Amino acid sequence: MQHLVRLGSIAVAALGLSLAGLTVPVSAEPDPGPAGLSAAEQRLLAQDPAIEASPDGALFAVDEWHPPTATAAASAEAEAAVAEVVAATATTDAFALHSRPGAARTIYLDFDGGSLLASNSWLLNGLNSLLFGGWSLDSLALLFSDAERAVIREVWARVAEDFAAWDVDVTTQEPLYGGLFRSSSSDPTYGARVAFTNDGAVQSQLCGGGCGGIAWIGTFNEIAPQEQHSPAWVFPSSLGQKAKNMAEAAAHEAGHTLGLAHDGSGTSGYYTGTSLWGPVMGSPYSAAVTQWSRGSYAGANNAEDDRAVIGAHGLPPRTDEAGSTPATAADLSTLPDGAGVITGPADADWYALTGCAGTLTASASPAAVGPNLDIVLELRNAAGAVVASHAPATTRTTAGLSGMGASLTVPLTGGPYYLAVSGGGSGAGGASGWSTGGYDAYGSAGAYRLLMSGCAGGTGVPVPPPSELPLEPDGPTADLPSVDPGPPTSRPGRPGAPTARSGARGGKVTVRLSWSPPAGGGGAVDGYVLKAFRLDARGRVVARTSTGALPSTTTSADVVLPRKGRWVLRVKARNALGWGPFSPRSAAAKAR
Repeated sequence: MQHLVRLGSIAVAALGLSLAGLTVPVSAEPDPGPAGLSAAEQRLLAQDPAIEASPDGALFAVDEWHPPTATAAASAEAEAAVAEVVAATATTDAFALHSRPGAARTIYLDFDGGSLLASNSWLLNGLNSLLFGGWSLDSLALLFSDAERAVIREVWARVAEDFAAWDVDVTTQEPLYGGLFRSSSSDPTYGARVAFTNDGAVQSQLCGGGCGGIAWIGTFNEIAPQEQHSPAWVFPSSLGQKAKNMAEAAAHEAGHTLGLAHDGSGTSGYYTGTSLWGPVMGSPYSAAVTQWSRGSYAGANNAEDDRAVIGAHGLPPRTDEAGSTPATAADLSTLPDGAGVITGPADADWYALTGCAGTLTASASPAAVGPNLDIVLELRNAAGAVVASHAPATTRTTAGLSGMGASLTVPLTGGPYYLAVSGGGSGAGGASGWSTGGYDAYGSAGAYRLLMSGCAGGTGVPVPPPSELPLEPDGPTADLPSVDPGPPTSRPGRPGAPTARSGARGGKVTVRLSWSPPAGGGGAVDGYVLKAFRLDARGRVVARTSTGALPSTTTSADVVLPRKGRWVLRVKARNALGWGPFSPRSAAAKAR
């Protein structure tokens, strides 16, 4: 990966911390560089051969990157990621995605090109045009196909997960003017623009045409009258036009704007990691799990605390959902749809359980796309002691990534008990760093979804049947008596994506839909509702409608729709306690 990196004076204090962790050998008498550079900036110039000085005294780096060789595992993961994120965001325009709407800080992923101001600092570094083109997989600029929108959704989901621990909105919707620069020390609303462009002229002028991305360092929270040190650039044509590569580059470049230096090794300025794990600020394009780092891998040349540097440059941690003691535990029903976030290695979210009757089943899953959080799920007793836990080893195979989630099935009655979610590592470490394929808990932070049945205080969304959830106790469970299951304590689970086919020709306009009852659940299903969404040629939702309640015995139907066109459908189930969540959407089918 190549990218230009600029070091602003605002980043010097943070670099004083980060540079202490850099151990790349330097010459005894380094070139002092241009006049006006601080001692920290001069050391960075001497230590990183990729970094050069700009005419305005800023520092930038031109770094080479070579696309990874595609593997069967990577292909399977990419296909699953696209399917997951397209389904999860089907009702939202690809250019209106938000990870945390309303947050004061913003990372804007800009895919459709734009213009720069005449005072933009890139003009000092070879750029001779104020206009730059957007990104596309074809020659139809600004006409985004379904395939292109799927890439945008996946890139957004991956970058949003990388920054889930902080109070920042990762979005594809351009903020209002002023939302991406800090006009004064009292201005709380600012951020960074990451521009994806196929504009070969821009790429050539800035880095000779071979770079994968460009970013300023430490300018996220600088005070400026406008977007002078903006954007950070990503050049997908040098990244194989692959969503994962584009997302890794975007998070890396955004990390530079937040003051972060490169994670390298004794032999390379960029640590590629292993097939399982790599650092965001390295070159982790072939790694399945990418996380922020403090240089705990073997041979690391940079021990900077990524989380501390990011916080020092304007990103506060997001508000915690729950405490980590019996006194500060939250009720699981306060977690919207079971969705929470672990903000760092010191964070553990505890949820109180009462009225347990028979068997507790609980499942915690990380983000479906590019998860950073490797989950540890614990059951604790009234005193807070661990009764059972699950934290499977993380592995990568041709079938994809497994072991990031965790689950428990425990015979349980009464209460209170506590479900505790936290982040963990995988593999073995030591004084010389984590072994091949392993990683510690430092970067294990991100989104999770906690589902539970068998006790009061649940989300209303059950987990799969107990037979699918192994128990791996850390301690004895003989003191937990087994009793007959009590009445249902949760609503039905999420059905799988239904199957849609074009309706019969002639007569009413219909789509033929079939589905399966949800796996698990808190009682017998007594009805279904279907929701249908009509898509335009660009994959945007332009109309929607829903059915009334259908009988519980119905698992297929000819859905009558108001007009012809391409439709996708979702289904949800109801039991005595109410409606469960909607399924992922079906594939598109023509109503006729």
